[in-house]
Amino acid sequence: MSDKQEQQPTLFSPVQVGPYTLRNRMVMAPMTRNRAGAGNVPSDLAATYYAQRASAGLIITEGTQVSPQGVGYPGTPGIHDGPQVEGWRRVTDAVHARGGRIFAQLW
Repeated sequence: MSDKQEQQPTLFSPVQVGPYTLRNRMVMAPMTRNRAGAGNVPSDLAATYYAQRASAGLIITEGTQVSPQGVGYPGTPGIHDGPQVEGWRRVTDAVHARGGRIFAQLW
């Protein structure tokens, strides 16, 4: 590798974003999956889906409702009651277990 290449940040090098160190500079953009279960709770399938993508430097989740009035589409997850928060905890635990970082897109 040349000196110039060593001085330039690369896609695969870590980066600091505020208090978080990302393992690389790849960001997975939010994509609505429409797979939430009853009560708009993130399903086990969501935990598997996001965990499989944990090698991205940062995952941004699908749009997640912050109130019952925020439901834009059927099957989208919320984060405004206990079961929904617990569903997202399963998702984040699965991502963190694989060394990933995940932020929620809120609407």
